[in-house]
Order: sequence, then C-alpha cells, then structure tokens
Amino acid sequence: MTTDPAEKRQRPSIVWPILIIFATIFLMGVAAGYLDAMREAGGNAPPTPVVSGAVLLGGGAAMLFYLRRVGNFWSGWSRRKRLYWGCLFAAVLIGALSVIVARSGTDDLSINAILSGALSPTAAVILAALWVLGLTILIPLYERVIDDHERQAYLRAGLASYYVFIIPIPAWWVLHRAGLAPPIDAMLLFLLAFLVNLVVYLWLKFR
Repeated sequence: MTTDPAEKRQRPSIVWPILIIFATIFLMGVAAGYLDAMREAGGNAPPTPVVSGAVLLGGGAAMLFYLRRVGNFWSGWSRRKRLYWGCLFAAVLIGALSVIVARSGTDDLSINAILSGALSPTAAVILAALWVLGLTILIPLYERVIDDHERQAYLRAGLASYYVFIIPIPAWWVLHRAGLAPPIDAMLLFLLAFLVNLVVYLWLKFR
C-alpha cells in the first residue's frame, strides 16, 4: 500500500521580516528628524517618543500580519521552540529600540554619540524601563526553554563576563584614587563583559 508523500511546509522568507524591521527603523529616524526640523523652525511638533511609538506600532502590526500569513509554518514548531526564538527576537528588538530612542531627533549615529551623547529625561526614562522591564521578563523565559548543553554554555559565559567585572574594577579604582587612571567607565566595562560573554557562549554552544 502506497502512501502519499507528506506535504512539505514552505519555509517563510526571512527577507520580509528584515525589510519590515529596517523600514520601521528608517521611518522612525525620518520622523524624528522631521520633528526636530519643525522645532528648529519654530513650529509646534508632537513629542518624538509619541510619533516614534506610533511608527513602531505600525511596524509591529506589519510583522504580525506577515506572521499570520505564514502561520502554517510556525504552527509546526513546539511551544518551546517558538518561545526560544521569540526571546531572541525580542532581545534584538530591545537593542534596536534602545539605539533609536537614544539618538531620536539627531543625525549623529556614531558609536561615541550612542554611548555618551546627551539624553532627554523622557528618552532616559524610556531606555531605563525598556532595559529593566524587558530583560527582567526575557531572561527567566530564555532560561526555561534552553537545553542542558546550551544552559552550560550560558552559565559559563556568564561566569566569564563576571570575571571581567571583579578582576579589573578594584585595580582601576585604586589607580584612579592615586590619579594614575581616569574614572571608572561603567559602559566600557559593560561592553567588554558583553563581548566576552558572547564569544564564550558562541564558542561553547557551537564547538
């Protein structure tokens, strides 16, 4: 007795999600620049975060529409797999939104401007809430869905990044007290720890 071949699900193209993300980021930048130009010209412009939020909601709606169109593919994934990739996507989205909010209303997108540029009180509150609330929710969810191999890579990478903090900070602190080093740069240490964490994690996960 012959059986019909199982129907293969067509994989959704990654092009559309990428286009939606970049189009949303581009439109948020255009809106922020336009509002800034309106203020410089003496016009009344709505708050940048409000307009940026509206554009972001539009981009989110477009992404949900696309995901609905390819729902047959995603329905084949287990709950754990969907939650896993959802956490990773949300983490990337938080990073992208942080850059957008931090530099809204300006055309300077240099690394130095992103890390140390002036922030409005509104942008600072949004960024703080985005990081604290977003990561507080995502980290426990991510830890619940990873397997034992990935959990070991995750824990050892976290330990490596912890060493980046506890080894140089005391030395840097005493050198600064003696006038031999500049003040401790928390963001520099964070980026260094994040880089070490990422490298160790990827090496242990894919070796």
